[in-house]
Amino acid sequence: VAVTGVQTCALPICVAGIVNRVRREGDHALVTFVRKFDGLTLPLEVTTAEMKQAASQVPVDVRRAIKQAARNIARVSAKQVPKRLNLQVAPGVEVEQRVEPLARVGCYVPGGRFPLPSSLLMTAVPARVAGVRDVIAVCPRPEPVVMFAALEAGVTHLFRMGGAHAVAALAYGTATVPRVDKIVGPGNRYVAK
Repeated sequence: VAVTGVQTCALPICVAGIVNRVRREGDHALVTFVRKFDGLTLPLEVTTAEMKQAASQVPVDVRRAIKQAARNIARVSAKQVPKRLNLQVAPGVEVEQRVEPLARVGCYVPGGRFPLPSSLLMTAVPARVAGVRDVIAVCPRPEPVVMFAALEAGVTHLFRMGGAHAVAALAYGTATVPRVDKIVGPGNRYVAK
């Protein structure tokens, strides 16, 4: 992954600097930025047990709505998966198109003022339906409703982090965060560069 078209900035730390430090220093830089920008001192990865415990706090009607949304997204996503093509164009001549899922996808889930379980569902569920083996989600402050959505969507790993440092960790990988083949999710100029 190359960072192109990023200009230097007058700020003490800009996006290009963050990305380059995470790429070079891995977890050391990542933890520094998580503490600085996300204000976190907790472990980076949310455990499955923690997700289950937090999910139990989500009201039943909200859980029901998330489950229904996940089913609807899965139904639509299943119709969008490209089909394998195998066609005999002449005797002894066959054309084949294989569609293979990516091995690992990173889902960026914002966690600013409001929890966004919909962002998690709309990125993780299609990946799962497509056959992606590992779905990694990042969210700076995953609320219980986001953790429930992560469980429902089949997220493999959920990390407490956001911003450019989270995107860089997904793009390049660190000792803690696996490198992904594709990063998806909503974003703005702070998370998309």
